[in-house]
This record gives sequence, structure tokens and C-alpha cells, in this order.
Amino acid sequence: MKKNSYILILIIVLLFSTGYASANSTDIQSAIANSHHPYFPGELLIKFKVGVSQKAASSIHSQLGISEVREGFKGWYQIITVVIGKEKELARSYLKRVEVEYAEPNYYRSFNSIPNDEFYHLQWNFPLINLPDAWDLSTGSGVTVAVVDSGVNPFGFDSFGRFSENRILPGHNAIWRLPGGIDFNGHGTHVAGTIGQETNNTEGVAGIAYHAKILPVKVMSFLGFGLDSWIIRGIRWAADNGADIINLSIGGGGYSKALEDAVDYAYEKGVTLVAASGNDGTDEVDYPAAFENCIAVGAIRYDKEKTDYSNYGEDLDLVAPGGDLTVDQNGDDNGDGIYQETFRFLGIGWDYRYFTGTSMASPHVAGVAALIKSLHPEYGPDEIRQVLQDTAEDLGNPGWDERYGYGLVDAYAAVSY
Repeated sequence: MKKNSYILILIIVLLFSTGYASANSTDIQSAIANSHHPYFPGELLIKFKVGVSQKAASSIHSQLGISEVREGFKGWYQIITVVIGKEKELARSYLKRVEVEYAEPNYYRSFNSIPNDEFYHLQWNFPLINLPDAWDLSTGSGVTVAVVDSGVNPFGFDSFGRFSENRILPGHNAIWRLPGGIDFNGHGTHVAGTIGQETNNTEGVAGIAYHAKILPVKVMSFLGFGLDSWIIRGIRWAADNGADIINLSIGGGGYSKALEDAVDYAYEKGVTLVAASGNDGTDEVDYPAAFENCIAVGAIRYDKEKTDYSNYGEDLDLVAPGGDLTVDQNGDDNGDGIYQETFRFLGIGWDYRYFTGTSMASPHVAGVAALIKSLHPEYGPDEIRQVLQDTAEDLGNPGWDERYGYGLVDAYAAVSY
């Protein structure tokens, strides 16, 4: 979120914060201890009970090591400056004093953005990962996501800011080693749509990091296959040409040292790589997802159960919505696929289409990684991975397990980390 937006939210909180006169100190301490909501670092809101003198209040501040105090709205409460990371600890210390009515973090509030795109209501997968709340904090500005796939076709009705922000960048055809990257298959365009479809334009559907740049890298033919030599060139080209995140909704069996070297090359350049676990329903994750420096993503359904097709096993890191067209668990009279704009074979027949697979799950994680990177440009792949893992919604057995990894990606928790 941009600096002026943070300031606006801070002003809103200051104007509308109120005391909790009906809650006792124990209730408030419990609420603070268990809260995971984002707040302004290094500040607390403090209110002393009626009758507590200014001298007594100043003495308590001094005893707790606080020297910077300023008035809140018309002296109604005080705002104190504390050491960043010590907000909750100091709040508990204040609440132990009988003179204090409340002591709490200076929480952010938001507008709870819901896109105005016509078919957003069919995108059950976005609320499932808590995306609407995340959009109040980040939309991916300043980040470049490379879609290493069958290319990206920018000529749809609802494509990547083509008529506004020009968010789709000049790409690369790694098959022929030429500029370009136009998609003639449809797969890469659908994947790119999940990552960054044009959003809030009243047209079609939404995308996760809808202010991020999309870098098309063509490594798969229009028939839907690609060679390691093409994929290696595509990964290295993306890493050399400004990619912050690389999505790899491609894979297969068979370890390749050459392919792993390309993944490691991008990782060492600070790129976060996200890849699909595979659609064979086996306990072995496909390559490149299985490499140490890739984040391997499996697929779940609307009910947060692993799909039958999703590969799993010791190399799985996270899961995300991949869809299941055989069921309608969300009750919208459609099979529960992932809905984005794309086309049929050779670019014919543009429409909004349901696809399923771990190929559809991977871009959910890549998009959320872009939201994190936008807020924290200094984060490298290890930090982004840690945030994604630490904030994932635990599914299956407690902690990491081979069916769900660390759990379901949670966009809001990740950008609030």
C-alpha cells in the first residue's frame, strides 16, 4: 500500500477509536494477546481512568520507560511511542496498572475492497484465500511476475491493462530465442489471468496482483509440451530481465541437473520461483516444483480438501485452489473450476473459461508472493517463502504434512505478516 494510503487509514483510526468501557482488563489483555491483525509499528493508544492526574499518568509512563507521549483526539486518549516489536508486551504492562482503562495497538482499518468486475462472483477461489482483505494492503505495484508457460496473449477483452497501464511487458519466445511470447494454446493466458487479470474495470473477472507487471516467457508449444532446453532458457531469461517472481505451471517426472541449475540461477538472483506439483495424483511432486529452491504448490477444492489429481509428498510446500469441475460445492450452478479469460486452440474463441489443475493453483501462490514483494521490496525468495509458510492456513494433520504442505495460502495473513 502506498504511503499516503497508510496515512489515510491512520487518520481514520485516530478519529474513530473509542474506549472499551464495558470490557474488563482481563478481556482486553486476552484480545490483544490473541490478535493477529496489522497495526502501526511502534505505537500504542493509552487511556487513563477518570480521576487519574496528569502527574500520576506521567509517573506511570516514566516507570515503564516511555518518554514520547502525545495527545490523541482532544486529549481523549494518549499515543505513546514504543520500541517496535514490543507493542503487545507494553500494552500488557500498562493494563496491569489499575489507573489504566485501556492500552492497545494502533490498528489499521481498511475499506474491504470488492472488485466491480462482472463475473467476480464466480471466482470462489479468491475469497477462499482471503484475498479481498489483502487488496486493501497490496495490489502488486512495482513487481514483475514472469509467466514461464505457453506465452501470454494480450488481445482479450480484459487483458492486463493493455489499454491503460500497459502492464504486460515485451516478452520472450525461448523456443526460437526471439522477442515475443504470444500464446497460441490458452494455458499461459489463463494462468497469467489468475496472477494479474485487469481488475476493477467492470469487465470480466479479477486477478490477484492486478497492478503487477506481467512478463510473458514462451517455453511451451501450442500443442502443450516443452523441452527442458526451452524451459531452462526461459527461466534464465526471465531472471536476467527483471522478474521478481517466476510462475512455472509446468512439470513432469525425471530429475534434471540442468533444469535445477536454471532454478538455482534465478533463485541466486533474488527471484522467487513457484511451481505446480503435478496432476497425476501420486505421492511424488513433479520437477521443477520438487527442487529445493522452488515453492511446490498442490491443489484443493472449494471444501479445502485435496483434489484427487494433485500430486503430494515430501517436496510439497503449500496448497491453493485448483478446482474440481465434477462438483458444485459453492452452489453457483457451475462446476468448481478456476474462472479466467482465455481462448480455445490457436487463439480462436475468446471467453471466460473454467480450468482445473495444479497449474491453476500455482499462480495463486505466485500472485500472493507478488503482493508480499510489493510491500517488502527488500525481501528475497527465502523471506517470501517464510511469510507464505508461516501464514498459511493449516490443513490436514497439524503442522506440515505431505498432502497439504504447510497449508492453504492466506493472502491477507501474508500481507499483514
